[in-house]
Amino acid sequence: MEPTLLLRPLRPAVAAGAACTLDLLITIQPPPMPDLTDRPRPPLNLALVIDRSGSMGGSKLDYAKKAACFVAAQLTSADRLAVLAFDNEVTLVVGSTPVQDPQWFTQAINRLECGGSTALFDGWHAGVLQVAKHFNPAALNRVLLLSDGQANSGLTDTRAIARKVSGLTERGVSTSAFGLGEDFDEDLMGAMVTAGNGTLAHIESPQQLEELYAAELRGLATTAGRNLTLSIQPLHGAEVLEVLNHFPLSPNGHHQLPDLRLGQELNVAVRLKLPPWQAKQAIARVHLDWTPPGNACRQHLQTDLSLPIRAMEEIDALPEDPIVAAEFAIQQANLARKKAIECIDRGDIAGAQSSLALARYCMAPMLDDHCYAMEFALMDEHETLLLSDPNKARKGLSKGWLRSILHVWDDKKEPAKQ
Repeated sequence: MEPTLLLRPLRPAVAAGAACTLDLLITIQPPPMPDLTDRPRPPLNLALVIDRSGSMGGSKLDYAKKAACFVAAQLTSADRLAVLAFDNEVTLVVGSTPVQDPQWFTQAINRLECGGSTALFDGWHAGVLQVAKHFNPAALNRVLLLSDGQANSGLTDTRAIARKVSGLTERGVSTSAFGLGEDFDEDLMGAMVTAGNGTLAHIESPQQLEELYAAELRGLATTAGRNLTLSIQPLHGAEVLEVLNHFPLSPNGHHQLPDLRLGQELNVAVRLKLPPWQAKQAIARVHLDWTPPGNACRQHLQTDLSLPIRAMEEIDALPEDPIVAAEFAIQQANLARKKAIECIDRGDIAGAQSSLALARYCMAPMLDDHCYAMEFALMDEHETLLLSDPNKARKGLSKGWLRSILHVWDDKKEPAKQ
């Protein structure tokens, strides 16, 4: 079964006699959730890439080793696993092999000790090569990076690394990142996961590992489409003003979406500019491309948007779709979060406060909706932290921003609606 493309305008008509803007919500609905009780999970082809650089000293490396051992212990002979470690150099601890005896892997992992500087890209790339060497279209092929993200050796530019990750993602090898320590670099690791169609997680204690692994496994087992790309082709003089979600662009200029998971819709908020419209004209054509699990062939879906016309004075009196209005408010609030982060980076705390006030204003129409109570609580928390601990406020804001464009695991807080 394939996903469904649903196009929902904020109002059900466009103006005939004047230019106007059109807020459009594109919803990608996954196929119906099957009964997973007796459904075997697909095989896994994984590489665990462990940062053992000097900055990982103390509890961080201990947590990374515990996480890696936990993953290895859950695998079976149907799965393949490679283990690599890096500081300024990369070490192949265990080459990719079927997991006949998890203890063989865990013993090797537990012998790791801290070393020198952090060649994060080189470690990740070596892990990709291990996965790619045994690439299996019927399996889920992924690199799991365990690091604080403090790259300082080799390739360190965030955008350049993200481009490399994106290129491998298109070939079917995805990337998840488990951040260690309060100071982990969520910008770098978030960019890698965004490009890698994986999950970003922050490990603060070993007690989180069981639920984290279960959540990652659920995400892998319920993946309905990989490497989703969306393109919006405006027609008859229409223009795309902005895509509020700020998804990264693929090399061909299409919007790169997170993997589609069963039970989780993906929403894309698009603002269009229209000239005076004529009846029976298509406004835009939307294309969705994806790769189904276990199938190397790209699949395609296309649909056109057409709406009736009304006089300009009638448009504002038409009812708004509350779901579209809510999603646009969320995305506007997310953009305000992003601006607050940029203000903190410049040392402009007053500007960050103003941006958070704007985020609250955008969300104000949903104040009485219990579904958004967590969003308001997080805004309160971040606003308080701005004066006492701006760095911690930035991390919280960054996590909120990243949750709007990728899968972020958090055992304390429910993710924002996508």
